Amino acid sequence: MKQLSLIMLLLLCLSCSNDKELKLPEIEHSKITEVLDVSPAYIFYNTKAEDSVELNKQNLISTTNWLVNVDNRLTLKQAIPVLMALQKKKRNASHKKKGVENYFTAFNPEVKSLCFVEFTHVNYDLKTKVNAYLKTLEDQAEVLIFSKTGVSFLGATYTIEDFVAHLNSMPNERHVFVLNFENQLTFQEYLHIKDLLLTVKNPQVLIHTTEFIY
Repeated sequence: MKQLSLIMLLLLCLSCSNDKELKLPEIEHSKITEVLDVSPAYIFYNTKAEDSVELNKQNLISTTNWLVNVDNRLTLKQAIPVLMALQKKKRNASHKKKGVENYFTAFNPEVKSLCFVEFTHVNYDLKTKVNAYLKTLEDQAEVLIFSKTGVSFLGATYTIEDFVAHLNSMPNERHVFVLNFENQLTFQEYLHIKDLLLTVKNPQVLIHTTEFIY
Protein backbone atom coordinates (compact mmCIF):
# COMPACT_ATOMS: atom_id res chain seq x y z
CA MET A 1 0.00 0.00 0.00
CA LYS A 2 1.33 3.40 -0.96
CA GLN A 3 1.53 5.77 2.02
CA LEU A 4 2.63 9.39 1.71
CA SER A 5 4.04 11.02 4.83
CA LEU A 6 1.84 13.95 5.82
CA ILE A 7 4.87 16.04 6.70
CA MET A 8 6.46 15.29 3.34
CA LEU A 9 3.22 16.16 1.59
CA LEU A 10 3.13 19.56 3.28
CA LEU A 11 6.71 20.23 2.21
CA LEU A 12 5.87 19.25 -1.34
CA CYS A 13 2.88 21.59 -1.39
CA LEU A 14 4.93 24.58 -0.32
CA SER A 15 8.04 23.90 -2.40
CA CYS A 16 7.29 25.50 -5.75
CA SER A 17 9.18 27.57 -8.31
CA ASN A 18 9.60 31.34 -8.01
CA ASP A 19 6.48 32.23 -9.96
CA LYS A 20 4.07 29.64 -8.57
CA GLU A 21 3.03 28.90 -5.01
CA LEU A 22 0.66 26.66 -3.14
CA LYS A 23 -0.73 27.82 0.19
CA LEU A 24 -3.13 25.32 1.68
CA PRO A 25 -6.54 26.42 3.02
CA GLU A 26 -6.84 26.47 6.79
CA ILE A 27 -9.79 24.74 8.48
CA GLU A 28 -10.51 23.46 11.98
CA HIS A 29 -13.29 20.87 12.02
CA SER A 30 -12.50 18.00 9.66
CA LYS A 31 -11.92 14.76 11.55
CA ILE A 32 -10.09 13.10 8.65
CA THR A 33 -6.40 13.38 9.52
CA GLU A 34 -4.91 10.42 7.66
CA VAL A 35 -5.46 8.97 4.19
CA LEU A 36 -3.51 5.96 2.97
CA ASP A 37 -2.71 4.73 -0.53
CA VAL A 38 -2.67 8.15 -2.15
CA SER A 39 -1.70 10.13 -5.24
CA PRO A 40 -1.33 13.93 -5.03
CA ALA A 41 -2.43 16.65 -7.44
CA TYR A 42 -1.48 20.31 -7.10
CA ILE A 43 -3.36 23.36 -8.37
CA PHE A 44 -0.96 26.28 -8.11
CA TYR A 45 -1.35 30.05 -7.78
CA ASN A 46 0.82 32.01 -10.21
CA THR A 47 2.24 35.12 -8.55
CA LYS A 48 3.10 36.72 -11.90
CA ALA A 49 -0.15 35.91 -13.70
CA GLU A 50 -2.93 35.75 -11.13
CA ASP A 51 -5.57 34.78 -13.70
CA SER A 52 -3.72 31.62 -14.69
CA VAL A 53 -4.07 28.19 -13.11
CA GLU A 54 -1.44 25.49 -13.29
CA LEU A 55 -2.19 21.86 -12.52
CA ASN A 56 0.41 19.22 -11.72
CA LYS A 57 -1.21 15.80 -11.97
CA GLN A 58 1.57 13.68 -13.45
CA ASN A 59 1.69 11.32 -10.49
CA LEU A 60 -2.04 10.56 -10.29
CA ILE A 61 -2.94 6.86 -10.23
CA SER A 62 -6.62 6.06 -10.74
CA THR A 63 -6.63 3.13 -8.30
CA THR A 64 -5.52 5.28 -5.34
CA ASN A 65 -7.12 7.93 -3.16
CA TRP A 66 -6.48 11.37 -4.65
CA LEU A 67 -5.28 14.24 -2.47
CA VAL A 68 -6.06 17.46 -4.31
CA ASN A 69 -4.06 20.43 -3.05
CA VAL A 70 -5.60 23.74 -4.14
CA ASP A 71 -3.99 27.11 -3.41
CA ASN A 72 -6.24 29.01 -1.03
CA ARG A 73 -6.08 32.26 -3.09
CA LEU A 74 -7.57 30.83 -6.26
CA THR A 75 -11.18 31.75 -6.93
CA LEU A 76 -13.85 29.15 -7.61
CA LYS A 77 -14.02 30.52 -11.15
CA GLN A 78 -10.40 29.42 -11.56
CA ALA A 79 -10.38 26.21 -9.53
CA ILE A 80 -13.71 24.51 -10.24
CA PRO A 81 -13.14 23.78 -13.96
CA VAL A 82 -9.84 22.10 -13.06
CA LEU A 83 -11.53 20.06 -10.33
CA MET A 84 -14.26 19.01 -12.74
CA ALA A 85 -11.62 17.78 -15.20
CA LEU A 86 -9.91 15.79 -12.44
CA GLN A 87 -13.20 14.20 -11.37
CA LYS A 88 -13.97 13.25 -14.98
CA LYS A 89 -10.53 11.71 -15.34
CA LYS A 90 -11.05 9.56 -12.23
CA ARG A 91 -14.60 8.52 -13.14
CA ASN A 92 -13.65 7.60 -16.72
CA ALA A 93 -10.43 5.78 -15.85
CA SER A 94 -10.05 2.37 -17.46
CA HIS A 95 -8.56 0.97 -14.24
CA LYS A 96 -10.69 1.53 -11.16
CA LYS A 97 -10.68 0.35 -7.58
CA LYS A 98 -13.73 0.27 -5.35
CA GLY A 99 -13.59 2.45 -2.28
CA VAL A 100 -10.96 4.98 -3.37
CA GLU A 101 -11.98 8.59 -2.80
CA ASN A 102 -11.02 12.18 -3.61
CA TYR A 103 -9.98 14.58 -0.85
CA PHE A 104 -9.05 18.23 -0.55
CA THR A 105 -5.96 18.80 1.56
CA ALA A 106 -6.04 21.52 4.21
CA PHE A 107 -4.08 22.58 7.28
CA ASN A 108 -5.45 22.79 10.80
CA PRO A 109 -3.51 25.62 12.51
CA GLU A 110 -4.90 24.74 15.93
CA VAL A 111 -3.21 21.33 16.03
CA LYS A 112 -0.58 22.13 13.37
CA SER A 113 -1.45 19.14 11.22
CA LEU A 114 -2.89 18.32 7.82
CA CYS A 115 -6.54 17.32 7.48
CA PHE A 116 -8.75 16.34 4.57
CA VAL A 117 -12.23 17.01 3.19
CA GLU A 118 -13.76 14.28 1.01
CA PHE A 119 -15.45 15.44 -2.21
CA THR A 120 -15.70 12.26 -4.29
CA HIS A 121 -19.44 12.49 -4.88
CA VAL A 122 -19.76 16.25 -5.30
CA ASN A 123 -20.94 17.25 -8.77
CA TYR A 124 -20.10 20.82 -9.79
CA ASP A 125 -22.38 22.67 -12.20
CA LEU A 126 -21.20 25.89 -13.86
CA LYS A 127 -24.00 26.25 -16.41
CA THR A 128 -27.39 25.35 -14.97
CA LYS A 129 -29.41 27.92 -13.04
CA VAL A 130 -30.06 26.51 -9.61
CA ASN A 131 -33.77 27.38 -9.65
CA ALA A 132 -34.19 25.48 -12.90
CA TYR A 133 -32.48 22.49 -11.32
CA LEU A 134 -34.81 22.54 -8.32
CA LYS A 135 -37.76 21.89 -10.64
CA THR A 136 -36.20 18.57 -11.69
CA LEU A 137 -35.94 17.22 -8.15
CA GLU A 138 -38.55 14.89 -6.69
CA ASP A 139 -37.86 16.15 -3.16
CA GLN A 140 -38.60 19.73 -2.21
CA ALA A 141 -35.28 21.49 -1.75
CA GLU A 142 -34.16 24.91 -0.57
CA VAL A 143 -31.26 27.00 -1.89
CA LEU A 144 -28.40 28.38 0.19
CA ILE A 145 -26.53 31.16 -1.64
CA PHE A 146 -22.96 31.74 -0.48
CA SER A 147 -21.23 35.00 -1.37
CA LYS A 148 -18.63 37.40 0.00
CA THR A 149 -21.30 38.88 2.28
CA GLY A 150 -22.39 35.61 3.88
CA VAL A 151 -25.12 33.02 3.24
CA SER A 152 -28.53 34.06 1.93
CA PHE A 153 -31.63 32.04 2.76
CA LEU A 154 -35.25 33.01 2.19
CA GLY A 155 -34.33 36.65 1.60
CA ALA A 156 -32.19 37.07 4.73
CA THR A 157 -28.38 37.08 4.97
CA TYR A 158 -26.42 35.46 7.81
CA THR A 159 -22.81 34.77 8.66
CA ILE A 160 -21.96 31.18 7.88
CA GLU A 161 -21.24 30.58 11.58
CA ASP A 162 -24.68 31.83 12.63
CA PHE A 163 -26.43 29.87 9.92
CA VAL A 164 -24.71 26.61 10.84
CA ALA A 165 -25.89 27.15 14.42
CA HIS A 166 -29.39 27.70 12.97
CA LEU A 167 -29.19 24.42 11.02
CA ASN A 168 -28.27 22.53 14.16
CA SER A 169 -31.22 23.99 16.05
CA MET A 170 -33.86 23.43 13.36
CA PRO A 171 -36.94 21.52 14.55
CA ASN A 172 -37.36 17.86 13.79
CA GLU A 173 -38.40 18.40 10.17
CA ARG A 174 -36.57 17.23 7.06
CA HIS A 175 -34.73 19.91 5.03
CA VAL A 176 -32.82 19.33 1.79
CA PHE A 177 -30.43 22.13 0.82
CA VAL A 178 -28.77 22.85 -2.51
CA LEU A 179 -25.58 24.91 -2.32
CA ASN A 180 -25.00 27.84 -4.70
CA PHE A 181 -21.57 29.54 -4.56
CA GLU A 182 -20.44 32.89 -5.95
CA ASN A 183 -17.57 32.23 -8.37
CA GLN A 184 -15.44 34.99 -6.83
CA LEU A 185 -15.19 33.21 -3.51
CA THR A 186 -11.63 32.09 -2.84
CA PHE A 187 -10.88 28.45 -2.25
CA GLN A 188 -10.08 29.37 1.35
CA GLU A 189 -13.60 30.79 1.76
CA TYR A 190 -15.15 27.80 0.00
CA LEU A 191 -13.38 25.20 2.12
CA HIS A 192 -14.14 27.18 5.29
CA ILE A 193 -17.85 26.91 4.39
CA LYS A 194 -17.57 23.19 3.63
CA ASP A 195 -15.67 22.63 6.87
CA LEU A 196 -18.32 24.40 8.95
CA LEU A 197 -21.08 22.39 7.26
CA LEU A 198 -19.30 19.26 8.56
CA THR A 199 -20.28 20.39 12.06
CA VAL A 200 -24.01 20.14 11.30
CA LYS A 201 -25.20 17.16 13.36
CA ASN A 202 -28.93 17.57 12.79
CA PRO A 203 -29.97 14.33 11.02
CA GLN A 204 -32.90 16.12 9.40
CA VAL A 205 -30.58 18.46 7.47
CA LEU A 206 -29.43 16.99 4.17
CA ILE A 207 -26.98 18.60 1.72
CA HIS A 208 -27.44 17.84 -1.97
CA THR A 209 -24.36 16.47 -3.75
CA THR A 210 -24.69 18.83 -6.74
CA GLU A 211 -23.14 22.26 -6.09
CA PHE A 212 -23.77 25.25 -8.32
CA ILE A 213 -21.31 28.03 -9.14
CA TYR A 214 -22.72 31.39 -10.32
